[in-house]
Amino acid sequence: MNDEVYVTRQLDQFESITQALEARGFHYAYPILNQSVMEANKLISEQLQIPIATRVFSYRKLRIVEDKPRSIEQVYIEYEKVRGIENLSLENQSLYRVLRRQFGYDIRRNEEEIRIVHASEEEARLLHVEEDAEILMSTGLTYLDSVKPFEYFQIVAIPSFFKFRSVTTV
Repeated sequence: MNDEVYVTRQLDQFESITQALEARGFHYAYPILNQSVMEANKLISEQLQIPIATRVFSYRKLRIVEDKPRSIEQVYIEYEKVRGIENLSLENQSLYRVLRRQFGYDIRRNEEEIRIVHASEEEARLLHVEEDAEILMSTGLTYLDSVKPFEYFQIVAIPSFFKFRSVTTV
């Protein structure tokens, strides 16, 4: 079944990875590796269009599907928009469901860039691949509206975990 464990990401519409996993009937677990409220550095402030040192909520989780690690996800959200989120249980559930249930937020769209990179020592250990192995990296932004980014994310994954689909019409 290992070769069959993947999710299809529709490039022309937004769907959370958890929704895609549930649609395929996969068993998953999302242990939280770390979480904190921190000050935005230059990269995060530029991505979220906020001043440097603005407080942001950050968390990192390991996505385990069918008992194997498949991806590592790092998320940054301006803390004022999710005040108190650090007290909620984020383990083993969709962040987007938590945001909808606790804060009334619905993600309307996302933009992401996908590339192949070499795994760091820590990524290789967590994903059970050789150090310096090629892995997929997705970085991007989610939006509640069409103006200002809500979330900045970075995902590294086993390349076979995602399939991408795009439909073009003329």
